[in-house]
Amino acid sequence: MTDQIGSCNNDPRRQGRVILHHHHGFGPVREVGVKEAIWITPGLLIAQNAWLASQGRPPWALSAPPTMWLDELDQSLTERRILTVTAATILTWRRLPSGLGQRPWSQLAAGRVSGLPAARRTLEGLQSHLRTAPAQSLIRIQTHLPNIHEEWRVIIDRDRIAASSGYCLHEDEGSRAITTVFDGAIFDPRHRTIAENCALQAAKGRSPAPISVDLAFLRGSDRPLILEGNPVWCAAPYAYGPQGMVSFLKAVATCRTDPVDPYQPDPWMLREFGGRFRSSWGPGRPDQTMVMP
Repeated sequence: MTDQIGSCNNDPRRQGRVILHHHHGFGPVREVGVKEAIWITPGLLIAQNAWLASQGRPPWALSAPPTMWLDELDQSLTERRILTVTAATILTWRRLPSGLGQRPWSQLAAGRVSGLPAARRTLEGLQSHLRTAPAQSLIRIQTHLPNIHEEWRVIIDRDRIAASSGYCLHEDEGSRAITTVFDGAIFDPRHRTIAENCALQAAKGRSPAPISVDLAFLRGSDRPLILEGNPVWCAAPYAYGPQGMVSFLKAVATCRTDPVDPYQPDPWMLREFGGRFRSSWGPGRPDQTMVMP
């Protein structure tokens, strides 16, 4: 959800009902109950926690899978080389490491910043984007996967499938046209169970944090490949159905009510978003550097 914050709790007057509170993200959220779930972008979480620190209040701690979760998967689940290193290291390279190709995908490993959107880049192009990046920011580089046809999302909570849905179909290789689930995309129904089993295999025993796993089926293949794994509290919901949506919301809630491995912002994310609500900071406000628990 871009530049927005959502929270929810159970209505004590009506068991089974949920109350949703919506915030546009133009300023800090003043109060959220300790038992309320939070659905938020990483950038707004950073801005919110900087404001909370300025008020002498504890930050929102939300569970997240490890930054290196994708890198540490067996290559049979990804079928490509994945490498995460610091910006400082990349700036010393004279050539890309073997197995990445000439124009691999590159992006910030934990979050998104305007200075480095996910894209295919040559080494020269990547280094140009990293000239002003914090030296210790972690950058993920990975081999391009050709001929992606279907993409699916699977939500895992406590080593169980909480929800799953296809979310986009790609046209032929070389075309940027896609059809999303919201546009009426129709997915191979056989792929649901296959995607769920693959996501469960990738997530099982790796981290107690709920995780949103994105997978791809290449054209003509029934074997999915893992694209990425992200925190559930910033994952967009898709066509999960009524029960799946309930399970998705429970997984979002678990990230806050039972936090494990709290999200640790990358230095580049801190620099870009940490001062967003600076005008709302009180006397004795902290500098832009913030430490998460």
